[in-house]
Amino acid sequence: MTDPANTAQVWTMPGHAKELERLRQTCKERLLPDPALLCVNRSEAAALLGMAPLATRDTVEQAAKALRAWACQAVVITGGDDADYADTPHASGWLDLPGLAAPPSTDTGTVFATSAAAALARGFVAIEAIILAKMARADALRHGAAADPLQPRADFAQHSGNLPHFNLPVSTTVSGFAALSNADLGLYAVVDSAAWVERVVAAGVHTVQLRIKDAERPEQREHVRQQVRQSIAAAVAAGAQLFINDHWHIAIEEGAYGVHLGQEDLHIADLAAIAKAGLRLGISTHAYWEVCRAWALQPSYIACGPIHPTQAKAMPWIPQGNDNLAYWCKLLPTPVVGIAGMDVARTEQAAQCGVAGVAVISAITAAASPETAITQLQQAVQRGKSRPPSAAPLLPKSTLSPTV
Repeated sequence: MTDPANTAQVWTMPGHAKELERLRQTCKERLLPDPALLCVNRSEAAALLGMAPLATRDTVEQAAKALRAWACQAVVITGGDDADYADTPHASGWLDLPGLAAPPSTDTGTVFATSAAAALARGFVAIEAIILAKMARADALRHGAAADPLQPRADFAQHSGNLPHFNLPVSTTVSGFAALSNADLGLYAVVDSAAWVERVVAAGVHTVQLRIKDAERPEQREHVRQQVRQSIAAAVAAGAQLFINDHWHIAIEEGAYGVHLGQEDLHIADLAAIAKAGLRLGISTHAYWEVCRAWALQPSYIACGPIHPTQAKAMPWIPQGNDNLAYWCKLLPTPVVGIAGMDVARTEQAAQCGVAGVAVISAITAAASPETAITQLQQAVQRGKSRPPSAAPLLPKSTLSPTV
């Protein structure tokens, strides 16, 4: 791994005290390029900014914003109740890993900074590098305490016990949703009307999502409600698990089985109401920090994508591929759904990766015979499950270019 004291990507107080002091004294005099990431603890951050001790989360957040403004492209302030605060271009927030505390004499800063530098060198963006560094530090504390220097295991990123919770922009205490009635989701059809729900469940699909987009205006609400109500009736009659995309309020009112939310909806939806109503919850994820955000909420399943290129909607994400899908399936004890660009061959590969479900849109709805396509896709799921599971890499690949 790279020594954090000798890299321009990651700066620490021990390794770059002179450079940081120069920046503190005169912010305009940039003799060195800004580091990609500044790693400091709370006392170091306060000293750099000339602030009183950072005793609250609010003061930590303010300090991180100030440090990033004049010293770095991204910053992480570590310490406290094993809660670290990250301020980065792609995502900012608290990363918590309850129940893990370092002994006072243990130097965890080196393993954190070294792991972050290694992740940046592999092409991960700053928030992902911070998450991987936190996982490496947690693993080193649990399993490498006897080593000198402190070291994580090679497979530190394959253990869900090291995976931190990443908070939502709007704080919530909700965590834990009803489990799936059948965790073997199998072929998961995503359709845009009740007529399609009726058709796919009649053809033998046991997991379906009603996804009606761009229907938020008040005059469209009754149409959506009728579609949801009709879909629920069809799913109940067929014994299928039906998820309503986005329209969580109507799903609650109509007594739906479950709801599926994208990342952009998590801070808008009433998660407490969804949980109280007993609805199952599925969450879309595209990157490491989104997985950590979903993990904090403990949903019924986590969808990972795009696995392959898709025309369903424009996204900045690099397709994850089967290696990433196998990685998420190994890491997460929560059921995983693979989505995007699925055809018969890719569905078989996804099932071999260990997914609970394979989400399919156009391979069904654009097929000349949707019923024939459903049969072929279901057979592909069974073939994939019957084969030896795909090996998972020690680390996934990043799904977003550092320049985006």
